[in-house]
Amino acid sequence: MQVIDSTHEIKDRATDWFGYATNYFEARWNLAVLDASEKAADAVSSIASALIIGTVGVLALLFASLGAAWLIGEYFQSPAAGYFGVALFYVLICGVLFLVKDNLIKLPVINVFIKKFYYEN
Repeated sequence: MQVIDSTHEIKDRATDWFGYATNYFEARWNLAVLDASEKAADAVSSIASALIIGTVGVLALLFASLGAAWLIGEYFQSPAAGYFGVALFYVLICGVLFLVKDNLIKLPVINVFIKKFYYEN
């Protein structure tokens, strides 16, 4: 009878260990899902806030550009000259940004996403 009791005891212990392992892996899975969802929500909220701030900034830049074009046009007594002057200024800015886009735009954006996804806050 002692052999049968030990067999039942081994079976019970194995069942307990299997239950513990199942609970452990389920908890790890839930933690990973929660961590991933927190990081995704943080990234989405960062993108949303950047879009909102960018939209307001673009509107402010648009109206400032229109005002500057108007003033330049008044100075040269030609509205077209004012608008072309402002357009030329933006073409020059775009050219400079194109030349330094990797250092000023690409790397900082990549670094922000790496910090958000791989480092704890």
